[in-house]
Amino acid sequence: MTQPEFAAKLGFGERTVRRCESGGLIGDVYAAALATTLANATEDVERAFRLLHTDTQEDDVDRRGFMTALGGLATLGLAGDAARAQWLLSGAGRPDAWALERIRATLFEAMLLDDALGSPAARGMVIAQQQVTEAMLRDCLDSLRPAMLSLFAEWIGLAGALAWDQNDYTTAARLYNLARDLAHEAEDSDGAGYMLAGLSQLAIWQGKPRIAVDHAVAATSWVSQSADHGLRAYVAMRTAEACATAGQRRGCLDALENATRAMDNVTADLSPADSRAYYVSQAFLESYRGQCLSLLGDSAEAVEASRRAVAAIEPTRTRDLALTLLELERALIQLGDIDEAAAAVAQAADLTDRNRSPRLSNAIKDGRAALAPWSGAQAVRDLDVRLAARDIVVV
Repeated sequence: MTQPEFAAKLGFGERTVRRCESGGLIGDVYAAALATTLANATEDVERAFRLLHTDTQEDDVDRRGFMTALGGLATLGLAGDAARAQWLLSGAGRPDAWALERIRATLFEAMLLDDALGSPAARGMVIAQQQVTEAMLRDCLDSLRPAMLSLFAEWIGLAGALAWDQNDYTTAARLYNLARDLAHEAEDSDGAGYMLAGLSQLAIWQGKPRIAVDHAVAATSWVSQSADHGLRAYVAMRTAEACATAGQRRGCLDALENATRAMDNVTADLSPADSRAYYVSQAFLESYRGQCLSLLGDSAEAVEASRRAVAAIEPTRTRDLALTLLELERALIQLGDIDEAAAAVAQAADLTDRNRSPRLSNAIKDGRAALAPWSGAQAVRDLDVRLAARDIVVV
């Protein structure tokens, strides 16, 4: 379709279509409409696969339509089987173990996309896959229902994480709580603990440290017997952060020790198939250690831990790296090293060229605000120049 035709089909303005095609951000309503269109595009999907087996020379528009449909299926993790794609997208039939695993694999891809590029990049996929998973859940075998419920909870939880990343705390809390309830219905203790850890993190960002501790303690209880050592380490790190934020020094240090012990049993290079907390690593632990020690006022130790984390975090984990740099900034300010603190914020800001996380953008603004008493310093003036060059950062 031309841009005006596509805009008319979706009920958008043509300007919104142009913005979407150029990689710009669009609102949730528009994202949901795009996801629904993809989920209902079974005729285009069939046509795309028919074109694979013809020798006719389609024109440029046909080729573009074919690649769009095929790319949509690849995004949904179903590009290898057109019949199953139509069946799943329509919600018809009875899902089997194959379907469950394919959708779970797509969940992992969405998580990795969010890690690298931020919530705007993953949002459309998450909306579409929630719809597919809910359709599967309505007509699954009793033997598959707990696993399907658990998978649906993970999609809802990921949607909550994306809402939190976009600073919509009310929606994030609602989705995290729903995901926790679904995990409990599925008798998935690991899943419930993971969602409670998310609620703890959300409470910290809402300025509710004691509630954050409540959620972290509950999460610890549910995962205490888990075979997923990565998840146990992650929950311990969340507990440490919550305790540090609430001023509970002993609880924070004990939780960091628990995280260290759990990490001793975690193999390197976890994947989402290995652990819900696939992203935990020694670098991740050092990042939390630096953050917690900074909150406790142990500034020199905090700087050392955060520097170790910055040196070891995988370059693809852009948001984690940037947020760790901002934690390093806090400890450096405590030590009076303003030049290096400003440099840490500047390095974090450079990462927004790739990761368009609204949460990261706001954290960078807060990082610059922390340097307000030294606005006249050359290092801070240089930082302002770099921030002004990035449209998602406003000082």
